[in-house]
Amino acid sequence: MLTREVYTDQNFIEFSRSQVFVRVFEDTQPEGARLARKYDVSGFPTLIILDSRGQEVDRIEGAMRAKDLIKELQLIFKSAKSERISI
Repeated sequence: MLTREVYTDQNFIEFSRSQVFVRVFEDTQPEGARLARKYDVSGFPTLIILDSRGQEVDRIEGAMRAKDLIKELQLIFKSAKSERISI
């Protein structure tokens, strides 16, 4: 769902230009498997939001529509900003 419906959604593309996103596949990339272990990922899709030091700020598990994902990410970024966490 993310690949076909979210990452191709024009609103999500515009939103994502102001952030850094790295898409990693646990099942096809060695680095993906390592990161899944490091961040204790137990299901897919899992989006992990990190601060500038690589510390987890929040995570979103499960698929959702592009507009809902944008809203969730905006809430996380707003909360992190109010706590003075550099994302």
